[in-house]
Amino acid sequence: MTRAAQAGFGIVELMIAMTLGLFLSAAVIQVTLASQRSQRVLEAAGQLQESGRIAVSFLTRDLRMAGYMGCPNLERIPVNIIAKNLPSDFNFSAAGVLVGQDNVSAGNDYDAVENTDIVIIQRAASPAVNLVGNVDQDNANIQISANPAGIGANDLVFVTDCITADLFSATNVSNGNGNNNSRVTIAHARNNNTPNRLSKIYGTDAEVMGFQSLAYFIRDTNRTTAAGNPIHSLWVQARSLGSGAAPAATELVEGVENMQISYGEDTNDDRNIDVYRRAADVSNWAAVLSIRIELLMHSLDDNIVGSSGEFVQNNLEFNGAAVASDQRLRQVYRTAVAIRNRLP
Repeated sequence: MTRAAQAGFGIVELMIAMTLGLFLSAAVIQVTLASQRSQRVLEAAGQLQESGRIAVSFLTRDLRMAGYMGCPNLERIPVNIIAKNLPSDFNFSAAGVLVGQDNVSAGNDYDAVENTDIVIIQRAASPAVNLVGNVDQDNANIQISANPAGIGANDLVFVTDCITADLFSATNVSNGNGNNNSRVTIAHARNNNTPNRLSKIYGTDAEVMGFQSLAYFIRDTNRTTAAGNPIHSLWVQARSLGSGAAPAATELVEGVENMQISYGEDTNDDRNIDVYRRAADVSNWAAVLSIRIELLMHSLDDNIVGSSGEFVQNNLEFNGAAVASDQRLRQVYRTAVAIRNRLP
């Protein structure tokens, strides 16, 4: 065998090959890490978009219905209220069905995050059902064909025929009446109402609805991310009782860090919005025609964005100020909603 046939790789060739292999391995690792981080950014962005869309949907769906009472309008038909022992925050008037609290302090009634906004609406609760029985007296139990709204004892109840409207407290709600088990009977006795007489005798064209007071706010969930950052959520407290303790709030959407709201006010009674104001600056809540909502969303994972490199989130502003970064991805959602019962 000749010397040429026996020749192999020398030390120099091996070192060059190893060096090239290291460079290639490093490049593959870098590409893999970048791909993984890009995937995390995409997943976090998708979570923000989904959470933001749901949060906006909850808020706009209910806020546009502030003051809803079926076919009539508070500006044309005042509500005759015979219910007693009403909660202290009850105020079903044009100036009371929509109110806000601006940049609340710590220890507020809703345990909301400090320096966030709270909005509270009062409305009749859908769905509505028609009267079907006991329509010949104004102090008798009323009967409806079904109870899809889940009205129960001590709940506040609307009855209206688009000409007159009454609000009473149900003293008893029972299924069945005599031989007709398809009817639901709602009593409005004197122990919860004063007097127990409605303002008129309503016919079968009248609608019956429940009542709701809804407070939307941002609360700390007492959960944290892996790095220990607090997780905030959008919460709602829904109240239908005419008396008793306020119900527990319900968490709706996690990852909502802050909520700021401004209110479009008609200052000259021409049915047009003249200025948007913070809750603390609103001069006439009855003249608020629309609401602007601004939500700051945060991702539920850490180390999504950095201070330098490809994945950097710069120039993000919320409520007129730059948003500090803690390596979570953030996004701002803004929307406006008109109050239907106050549209021209």
